[in-house]
Amino acid sequence: MNNWDTKTIGQLGRVVTGTTPRTGDNNAWGDQVDFVTPTEMSYSDREPSGCRRLSEDGLATMRRRLVPAGSVLFACIGFSTGKVACVSRPAVTNQQINALIPDLSVVDPGFAYYMLRYRAVDIRRIASGSTTPIVNKSTFEAFIVSVPGMSEQAEIAEVLGVLDDKIAVNKKIAATALELADTQFASAARGVDFGPDTFGSMATVAGGGTPSTTTEEYWGGGIAWTTPTDVTALSAPYLFETGRTVTGGGLESCASQLYPAQSIFMTSRATIGAFALPQIPAAVNQGFIVVLPPNEELRWWLLHEMRSRVEEMISLANGSTFLELSRKNFKAMPIRRASDQSISDFARAVSPLHRRAAQSSAESRTLATLRDALLPQLMSGKLRVRDAEKIVEDAV
Repeated sequence: MNNWDTKTIGQLGRVVTGTTPRTGDNNAWGDQVDFVTPTEMSYSDREPSGCRRLSEDGLATMRRRLVPAGSVLFACIGFSTGKVACVSRPAVTNQQINALIPDLSVVDPGFAYYMLRYRAVDIRRIASGSTTPIVNKSTFEAFIVSVPGMSEQAEIAEVLGVLDDKIAVNKKIAATALELADTQFASAARGVDFGPDTFGSMATVAGGGTPSTTTEEYWGGGIAWTTPTDVTALSAPYLFETGRTVTGGGLESCASQLYPAQSIFMTSRATIGAFALPQIPAAVNQGFIVVLPPNEELRWWLLHEMRSRVEEMISLANGSTFLELSRKNFKAMPIRRASDQSISDFARAVSPLHRRAAQSSAESRTLATLRDALLPQLMSGKLRVRDAEKIVEDAV
């Protein structure tokens, strides 16, 4: 890093802090420009996803906050502080985001994105506020970073970008496969009446629990223990690992079983209707309904029946602090049950789609792990770009 310059983030371009349309201004929303909040950003994906869009009227009131394609977004308030994204088209952000509009004579936009990802933890550490961490605009602009020459910046961005490009392609493949499977289900279920069968009569319906958090020997074992956060963070419903694990003693002490791979996990508290098919045996906490179909063919039918009825499940939930769908209410829901032949045909049609989507998701995990390993090596100058290129070529 001997030939790298020291600069502040403010010297890399212009920083814009976003704003939010007036509460209740429904005319602000339309189909013109993405409106990005930290919710649409992640700790792993390069681009935000699932953004609401502003109308022309909404944009007119915030045009000074519009940032161009290539801008790098940094979430700067609350528990999302440290999320980073790069927009591929013009966007407006809310006030929880500082956006760096790169000066193209000073910094490559792709490098700026990876540099902020690399330094995100350090930037978060300087946040003020004990209850709600805040990195204000002036603090963000004053943060010091190391920057190589433009050509090396572009090379670093390109080698890491190859991995993120492949991850994005895999994400689209998985999403397309799931959409096709949902479409297949809509066709297969068309004209099929509800009842008399219910979720409870067609499958075993179970739940989970949490071992005592004060008993250390219950935690850190070899058993995956799933929380809703593990599932809501997924871009496709295939769970390969969990943020926490428990020991055998921890599992025995709580209300969860060790569920087999390919069980159907559905979040049932607060966020209702996020799904996962664990690719490994896993336990769950109390925020789940777990469905154990009697056979492979019914697994796919019941999964898509559940996916198609999330809004109805939300309407059946209750609770003063947060909504919860009880197992009792879920089990009593009548389902559409086609003929055995139709269910078998449906399973044969969608099983390869789910297999392809799961494979793409698994490959993306591997590529993301490689990207995250290369990032600090490249940003610290410990690994030469040419060596990283060889590693990436072998991976993709």
